Amino acid sequence: MSGYPVYFQDFSYYQSTVACQFACPVRTDGTAYVTAISRGEYERAYMIARETNPFASTCGWVCGAPCEAACRRGKIDAPIAIRSLKRFVNDRYGVYLGETGETRHPPAWPGYVGRTDAFDLGNTVFPTSRSGLNAAWQRGDKTGKHVAIVGSGPAGLSCAHDLALLGHEVTIFDAASVAGGMLRLGVPEYRLPRELIDLEIQAILALGPKLRLSQSLGDDFSLADLRHDYDAVFIAIGTYRSRMLNVEGELLDDVLRAVDFLINVNLGGYNLDLGKRVLVVGGGNVAMDVARTAARLGQPAQSGGDLEVALDVARTAVRLGATQEVRCLVVEGRHEMLADPIEIMEAEEEGVVINNHVAPTRIVGRDGRATGVETLNVARAFDEHGRFNPQLEPGSETIWECDSVIVAIGQSGDLEWVQPDDGLEITRRGTLQVNKETLATTAEGVYAGGDIAFCPRLIINAVADGQLAARSIHTYLQHVQPHLVRRGFFTPLPKRVYPQLGPLRDYLRWPRRHPPALPVERRIGVSLVEVGFDEETAQEQGGRCLICTLNPIFDGDLCILCNGCVDVCPMDCLKLAPVSDLEGDEKVTTVIERRSAEWPTASAMLFDPTRCIRCGLCAARCPTEAVKMESFRFTEELLFEEVDVST
Repeated sequence: MSGYPVYFQDFSYYQSTVACQFACPVRTDGTAYVTAISRGEYERAYMIARETNPFASTCGWVCGAPCEAACRRGKIDAPIAIRSLKRFVNDRYGVYLGETGETRHPPAWPGYVGRTDAFDLGNTVFPTSRSGLNAAWQRGDKTGKHVAIVGSGPAGLSCAHDLALLGHEVTIFDAASVAGGMLRLGVPEYRLPRELIDLEIQAILALGPKLRLSQSLGDDFSLADLRHDYDAVFIAIGTYRSRMLNVEGELLDDVLRAVDFLINVNLGGYNLDLGKRVLVVGGGNVAMDVARTAARLGQPAQSGGDLEVALDVARTAVRLGATQEVRCLVVEGRHEMLADPIEIMEAEEEGVVINNHVAPTRIVGRDGRATGVETLNVARAFDEHGRFNPQLEPGSETIWECDSVIVAIGQSGDLEWVQPDDGLEITRRGTLQVNKETLATTAEGVYAGGDIAFCPRLIINAVADGQLAARSIHTYLQHVQPHLVRRGFFTPLPKRVYPQLGPLRDYLRWPRRHPPALPVERRIGVSLVEVGFDEETAQEQGGRCLICTLNPIFDGDLCILCNGCVDVCPMDCLKLAPVSDLEGDEKVTTVIERRSAEWPTASAMLFDPTRCIRCGLCAARCPTEAVKMESFRFTEELLFEEVDVST
């Protein structure tokens, strides 16, 4: 099923039409694993999801899902629930089984050399794409090189994973007493099971990297020490310093920082006394995590024993007024908030009150303790150029009374460990200066990635940084040159399968479903909120995929201008137009002039790929096979070529 090659100038276009994969920082083939789920091929779906991502199970729970934001189905009604479907297969075949009760299948670590590059539709095989930008799954030969990684978050651990597979010796240092970085210290337990984090870390460490905890850069060792003892260094320390409001009263007691608060709770600090009225300043995802966690601190922690008894106690506590009143003060309007809409919705379901268009101007207190936050109303948060520039309304002062305040307006990195002799440059944003193509810093042999290089981003971006750093470090240590080989192919599909293509039947009555969640009254302590799809729903939701790798391909030499394809198209994405009515860029103009000279009355088929649902009706209707359905796939393979350094 190799198909015929795609011309290079068309390669990037057709690659970008598979929008979910193109938007994923690690190029996971979302179309392939979603379609495999719809057909009940769960283990194969897991292999596809895991192939490019050592944190596939984690991302099934908490990924920001840029693939969903790019999903073409979202331009029509709502995107495919890609993240939730990833969780569905990883809970069955990944490192974490959740509540499935099935026998654990060992994850496919070194020794697994690939996956089937096709999925079946009846008796027809559809090739799928694969990206080899990550390290090969088979171990490379030992290189004798030693790499130090500072930070055991997703960037550092992903780098360790790939470097180990490339044959390098790796030692990971972390200042915390536990590994995982912000996955463990920042993400609340009700969103991400701690057992899952432990298992994915253990799977990476099983490849050979050594982990040294409670070792702080700047206190226990310096960058100079690492450069002396190791052949290369990757810095992935994250951003653990909360940004300041810079208002009067911010240093009062009972004013907490978001990151410090979450770290305290995630390390077991459930004895925090926030009082009954908590104000959270901020409207991003971290602010929602803080607010929902603060609300849980007012409930008896679910720490073993009989679950029903714990729930009864918690519900009684609610009736007796033992829980907090948690309120978020947000500068932006409701639809401008940075938090995901589902995070906002779940926070409000759990009793968090969100007040928009208010800006803190000072924190008021008594006897050295915070007692309230004064705000001004915000007429608008963004100016006419779309820049964040709040316009405050004078005379609209309001004081929100409270027992504690938690500031959640962003994070920055701690770079006090940097010494003048280190050779590191720091940007105006307080991040390490890196080459974005290689993640190399301004110090030779030192690389940096994750939040400390780019400010806080998604977990999947950190994973991609770790993989890029591993490739760059391997290039540096082995004196090789990375070479990306890209190939694209089209495979024609038999006409007999056209009726089976695409979600045509009941298309407009095939809505996106959100995974079910625990009832609000059961969200006690660290109880996981999201339940996950059952098998029937997962298959049904996977079937919503448009399978963007399928394309109608037009052959103008066979077209008889019958207009049948235009008539049958349910989405009105085809149109016949006289060539004389067309205009475009230089390339289009050249084609128009040539065709007009050959056929003065020539027509052109205009195709809008953003509306196409890949139903195949145009190809099925065409009497001359001028329209065919063909499957596009591509391969991306990263090769390392030796470089002669003798000269």
